[in-house]
Amino acid sequence: MTEIYTKDTLDEAAEALQAGELVAFPTETVFGLGAIANDETAVKRVYQVKGRPSDNPLIVHIHNKETWKDYIDDVSEERIHIIEKLADRLWPGPLTMVLPVKSGVFNKTVTGGLSTVGIRMPDHPLTLKLIEKTGFPLVGPSANLSGKPSPTTVAHVMHDFDGKIAGVLSSQSTRIGVESTVIDLSDEEIYILRPGYYTKAMIETAVPEVHISEKRQVLGKDETPKAPGMKYRHYSPDMDVIAVEKSQITDEIAKHDSATTAIAATDGVLSDLNISNATFSLGADAPSATQQLFSALRAFDDEPNITTLIIELLPDHEGNQAYRNRLMKAASTIKKVSG
Repeated sequence: MTEIYTKDTLDEAAEALQAGELVAFPTETVFGLGAIANDETAVKRVYQVKGRPSDNPLIVHIHNKETWKDYIDDVSEERIHIIEKLADRLWPGPLTMVLPVKSGVFNKTVTGGLSTVGIRMPDHPLTLKLIEKTGFPLVGPSANLSGKPSPTTVAHVMHDFDGKIAGVLSSQSTRIGVESTVIDLSDEEIYILRPGYYTKAMIETAVPEVHISEKRQVLGKDETPKAPGMKYRHYSPDMDVIAVEKSQITDEIAKHDSATTAIAATDGVLSDLNISNATFSLGADAPSATQQLFSALRAFDDEPNITTLIIELLPDHEGNQAYRNRLMKAASTIKKVSG
């Protein structure tokens, strides 16, 4: 039986983690599937329960802005100064920093065998207390079956893992709705490995001495990615997902059977449609759409008659990159006006 832990049973959740059990926890982004990061058996269970590829490294979650120093090595004073400023100004928050890992701190099950590790401090008070009570950082990949949409509610976690993990820490829906921005500080140049709430411009504004390169890590066939979400198809429900720019949605809907096709779009787009299809509102604007994206991808899981989901693809600009990145990984078909 999977327990629903609350602030009143936080000690029990920490004890479960200390004993090597898995406990899902909320963050400002999505729910994470937690295991204590110094227990190799527990960490391996995270991979097993999720069905996660073994070369997909895990992000380590800490409870305060200073403890990252205990887990990294071989970093210049100049780079340490930058990391300190990023932590001071953007933590707790949706930013993961990939750093050179200190030998012997985390086993290769956490790091994917790399010499780096992703570290972040989530912005959720109960989860920060949970990590502190557990006494060691937690790994926390998204608490969903591998390849499926990430969870933004307790119900999403229970849908995938009820009876398979020790518990989940109760919380309201996550505030941001997509995973953290991952920034690589282990290389000479600094660059974004995975887009998230914090954009390039936001990071450079918060810490002006940071210059984010346009460089991208190009993975070879057998190469291990430095961060999650870079190598494998993600976020896909058990149906065809067609991502369509709003100017083409009406034409796309006309090509499909209304009884088997659902539509997910922003309120302005939905209000202009004269359709009998099942629909899901992504809200009024881009931040709402981003927060609701994974819920939209899960909304019709238990409706076997729905075999196709047509979902609005937001315009291509920096503020929409996290939404576009996740949707384009989920989609079986992408239809854009300009190629």
